[in-house]
Amino acid sequence: MSKQLGNSPDLLGLIDKYGADAVRFGILISSPAGNDLLWDEASNEQGRNFNNKLWNALKLVKMWEGRQPAANSPQSAVGIQQSTVGSQQSSGNFAIEWFENRLNEVKAELENLYKDFRLSEALKTVYSLIWDDFCSWYLEWVKPGFEQPIEKDVYQKTVYFFEELMQLLHPFMPFITEEIYHQLKERKKGDDLTVRQQAQVSGHQPGVLEQGKLLKELITGLRDIRIKQQIKPKESIRLFIQTQQQNIYPPIQSILCKQVNAEHLTFVNEAEPGTISSVIGKDKFYLLTEQPVNTENQKEELQKELNYLKGFLVSVEKKLGNERFVQNAKPEVIEVERKKKSDAEAKIKAIEESLTNLN
Repeated sequence: MSKQLGNSPDLLGLIDKYGADAVRFGILISSPAGNDLLWDEASNEQGRNFNNKLWNALKLVKMWEGRQPAANSPQSAVGIQQSTVGSQQSSGNFAIEWFENRLNEVKAELENLYKDFRLSEALKTVYSLIWDDFCSWYLEWVKPGFEQPIEKDVYQKTVYFFEELMQLLHPFMPFITEEIYHQLKERKKGDDLTVRQQAQVSGHQPGVLEQGKLLKELITGLRDIRIKQQIKPKESIRLFIQTQQQNIYPPIQSILCKQVNAEHLTFVNEAEPGTISSVIGKDKFYLLTEQPVNTENQKEELQKELNYLKGFLVSVEKKLGNERFVQNAKPEVIEVERKKKSDAEAKIKAIEESLTNLN
């Protein structure tokens, strides 16, 4: 871009159209270090949409501020008595633990990215953390039910996470982050993001992050099944799980039931008759609904997934059978490919067993 050639964007015009933060976002996210800038005004639109996402998240969290039960109040007691498998109170614990670990993981990543001056990648990392992990998952996991209170500890922790996120985003989008930081709660004079020091980066627990990854995979998979089987969102289901690793489910069980509208969850050792069956990961899931079960539709979906996995397995086996790849690749890369192979084999076996049961 050259002013002499007249092909440079008018930054002041873009700021008037999209806002200063959106323009900063658009320039930074599209300019990786060492590469020419591929300018596209759509990146400013992405920044403006991100601004809207932040404001909507703030509105949601502020709505919960007045829904915290007072200590020893009748409402608080009712909230505790009504705590069930899908309750907000029990689901908040894992959600907080998971997001705290995810936040610490990203902070460590950002330190390395800043050391290498990879600012565009740093912004993409923060963007994904806020949009996906915080807004799409965490806030949904801790959101109280209709007209239900939110636990005080959960609310305060959510505000703390929001503050931390605004501090991570502040170098890239200083205006909206400062405004949100001050709207989250009252601040003392001089308590501003522009001078606030970053806290020391803490370690994270890979096991908790893996459980969070599994939970997201299960919620996405079960929601897809509901859509394909035309189960209405308001219609509750009974969920049966056939698994060899029941111990991983207790921390995530309440969130899973809440997110897929399952009124009951049971572990079984064999196929549950009269249910919609599917395989997610290595485990088998059976959904019991009031509507008739379409076994032909289930067979078609399972066969489609089986064909895909068999093709995927062949490609992984070819890679592992390539002597040049095995000799030159790093040990951790080979280990990842071997895990892909074992996971695919386990899932293929589970799907074939499900198809046998349906037949």
